[in-house]
Parts: sequence; structure tokens; C-alpha cells
Amino acid sequence: MKIKKKILACVLSTAIFTSLWGCSSQELEESVDLFRETVQNTLSSQEEPEEEETAEIPEREITEEQSAYYYGYSTLNGEEQTVYRQLAAGIENFQEKIPVDSISQEQLEKVMRVLMADHPEYFWTDGTSSYTYQELPGGGVQNMEVQPEYQVDSQEASSLREQIEAKADQWIAAAPQGDTYDKIKYVYETLIDQVAYEENSPQNQNIRSVFLEGKTVCMGYSKAAQYLLNRMGIFCTLVTGTVTGDRPSSHAWNLVRIGEQYYYMDVTWGNPGYLNPVENDAYISYSYLCCNWDTIAPTHTPDDTIPLPPCQDDSYNYYKNKGRWYETYDWNQIYQVIQNDLAQGAEMTELRFASQDSYDLAVQELVQGSLIQEAVQNSTAVAPGQSFSWQTYYGGSDCLIIILWQ
Repeated sequence: MKIKKKILACVLSTAIFTSLWGCSSQELEESVDLFRETVQNTLSSQEEPEEEETAEIPEREITEEQSAYYYGYSTLNGEEQTVYRQLAAGIENFQEKIPVDSISQEQLEKVMRVLMADHPEYFWTDGTSSYTYQELPGGGVQNMEVQPEYQVDSQEASSLREQIEAKADQWIAAAPQGDTYDKIKYVYETLIDQVAYEENSPQNQNIRSVFLEGKTVCMGYSKAAQYLLNRMGIFCTLVTGTVTGDRPSSHAWNLVRIGEQYYYMDVTWGNPGYLNPVENDAYISYSYLCCNWDTIAPTHTPDDTIPLPPCQDDSYNYYKNKGRWYETYDWNQIYQVIQNDLAQGAEMTELRFASQDSYDLAVQELVQGSLIQEAVQNSTAVAPGQSFSWQTYYGGSDCLIIILWQ
């Protein structure tokens, strides 16, 4: 019999999350040595294996109401769910060694990833762990234990938790009393308005960066959105994967549910400061608020941490519902939209195009051409000789043009 110690697969991937999950432009590594192994003891074939202890392993109780928010948990089979509850109990009690039912290496890695995806409140650990087990002569295993790494001890975690909850409660108290969409939109806007995107921000892989530092990256935004919405009684879970660009980069966003339909939400991509810090407070892009798969498919690729449901409904497309969605580009139509906005004293004009071709034509006329200037000069809202200026934002992958009137 062998006693083996291995680094849990999610350890090494978590260990590089600061770059891998930090929304950076760093290329993804093609392969990672996920396991390190050392044989601690070997028994001869004549020796009898020790009998596995039958003491009941503590488990965290998960009620039916709670499980409704743990989407990853619902995707596990029965034995994986048991290990999930055992790990949750140990992590919440800051156990140095957590005994779990013996399962395969692949299953243990999967369960730890799912557990961390379901629980943004576990800010005191990122899932980095090692584990030991006894390998029996016939190939089975027993006496499996997981040793998580904790970033703070239980006493400091308790103090930090109080501060986080106080800030979260403050934001939640200001939420509208409307429907689910209004509350999701409020969280989306609040995180963009209150939290700066900063790639090198401290603790940016957990919610401490959001609620205590006010600056984070995609993982912090996504976990904070999940944390807030779950506390508000709204389903929201974490999605991880990659996004396209000049080079593929790792990314995190959210899956939310309204009624029986699922939608994606990407707070990071709604924040213009993600692409250009100069634009940080200029506007909010609503392209990635409660959007469907067709919207994010060209740029976002989820990984296989959890199987995802279909997201086809487009009922909450912000720009369609606001009448600022354009299937094609028409000079006269956009000219009239700008004229109307100026007459109404609008602070901005939002124009979202359905295709790259129509968007490119709009950019050519609005940014490089004279359409805006002509609309302003001919507007009754602008007095003769009055100084009037504007700033145009464009260039994102969502085919959105924003004109800020100054």
C-alpha cells in the first residue's frame, strides 16, 4: 500500500489565477503540470492494508432553498455532492485537514472547482489545496484528506467578513424595489460605478477587492455580482472561460436567471475602463447585461467547470427595449435620432448596431464623417453662435457607439 500526496488539480490552475483569471492579455499556457506527487510510504505485498475508518465525516447541511443558488452543486452526482458538503464543512471551519470520501483525482478536482464557483463568500481561500490518500494493492484508495491553503486565519476572516457584509448591505439597501431585471441592472451599474477595473489590484480574485478595496478585475466583479444577487434572493452563478482578442485571455462572467430563462452578464465588459482607463467613468455599456448566447458567442468561450443551460431569450436586450438597436445603418435615421436627443437635452446618444458591416458604416459617417456636426448645426436646441462639443466612444466588440454631449 502507498500513501501518496498530490497537489489538487485546481491548485495549480488557481495558483496562476492572478494572471490566468485576471482578465489580462497574457496568452493561456498550452499545458500545465497539474499534479506533483511524492510517495511517502510503501508497504510490501505481504502487509495487510489498514481498514478504512468508518467514522462519519462531517458535512455542511445544504437545504433545498440554499441549493437553488448552488448551480454547480446541482450538476454533480451523488458521491460528488457528498464530498462537496464535506469540503464545505471543513473550509468553513478552517480545518487544516479535511477528510472526504475517496473519489478519483478527476472528481476531486472537479468538486473543488465547483465548490469555489458556488461560494464567492469563501474569500479566505482560493481553492489551492493538496491531498493525501492511501492506495490499496488492488488499485483502490482510502483515507483521503484535503489540506486547503488559507489566506487568513479564522479570526481575521471574521473581521473581514463583517466589513464585507456591511458594505454589501449598504449597496443592497439602495437597490430598487422593482422586478428581478431592475435589481440585476442595479448591481451591474453599481459595480461599474463604484469599483474601478485595475489589473494589479490586491486580492483581485475574491470579493475583498470589491467591497474593501474598490478595485478589481473580472473574477472580483463576477464573484461580487454573484454574492450581491444571491443575498438579494436572485439566482446568479460564476462562469469561467476565455475571451478572444489579439491573444486569448482567461475571463470570468456570470449566469443569471429571470423567471425560467437564463441570461449572461459580464460586468467587466460593461465597464469602459476595462478597455481604456481614460473612459472609466464616461458611460456604461449595457450590451452584456442579461444578454443571450448569440451576443457573447463571438467573443466568450466558457470552460467545462459546469455545464451551462441554453441562453437564447433576448427579452432583456437593453438597446432593443430602448429603441436604440439598428439592424442596418441609415444616415437619415441616425441624423433624426441625434436631432431628437439634442432637442430633449439628452446627456448621451446610444447607438447599437446588429452587424459589423452596419456598425462600420456608422463609424465612418459619425466618427470620420460630418453627420454629427450637421445634426448639431441644424438643431433648434443649439443657439446660433453657441459653443457645443461632444465626445464619441466606439471600437468595442459589441458594435456600440456612444456620443456624450458636453
